[in-house]
Amino acid sequence: MSTPMHSTATRTTVAPVTHDAAELVLVDIARGRYAPGDTLDLATIVREHGVTPGDVQLALYELRRMRVVVRAPFSHAHVVVWHRRFNEVLLDDLVRMIAIAATRAPSFEQLDEPEHRTPACVAHGLELEPDVAHFLDLARSIVQVLSPSARQHVLDDVLLPLEILCSTSAVVAHGMTPALGATVRGAIVDLMEVAAHYGDWAQVPALAADYVTALGLDEPRVAQHDSGALARPRRPGPPGVVG
Repeated sequence: MSTPMHSTATRTTVAPVTHDAAELVLVDIARGRYAPGDTLDLATIVREHGVTPGDVQLALYELRRMRVVVRAPFSHAHVVVWHRRFNEVLLDDLVRMIAIAATRAPSFEQLDEPEHRTPACVAHGLELEPDVAHFLDLARSIVQVLSPSARQHVLDDVLLPLEILCSTSAVVAHGMTPALGATVRGAIVDLMEVAAHYGDWAQVPALAADYVTALGLDEPRVAQHDSGALARPRRPGPPGVVG
């Protein structure tokens, strides 16, 4: 079920951040144009997307902040480090921010209603499964209670890449088979929204974590203490040596 969210509070305006070129690179990754370990070439991005070098430089900064790419040591090269399990790291970050918001026990009637917007995935011709779109929209509403800086971090560095990298195109291109089906995932999101709507905020973070597990890949998860390795390219070893 989907409960309408209304706001009677005064909206807090947060300065918008332009991610046009960054979004284009994220879409390229979602569609399989770039794989983990690939180097992003500024001139190629400029040529393929008709943007300026300055746009690309800003995009690379934003992608580094999202932890989707890193700058290779001792060079100016930017390497893609996102891979199909990294969405779970972003989703775990989102759950932590939802948990912080839940401690403030907000009422949906008191939350600032998010500004009407076209999801990044739709703007670039991508689609989200209904349960994924519902979860991200619900998270977007819940984090309105956070401070402007924390909220902007969630919107720009977590929700934006998730909208694109959780798209059906990314699922197909990168073989991301969820652990549980859409019916179960949708039921979890419905329970999460009902709990939030009726003020049962103690249940919301746990339900969000359950949803992340359900949306996660149908294979063993990377241990939490290894998550830092997701943001570091690994140097190949000598022939015959594994990892």
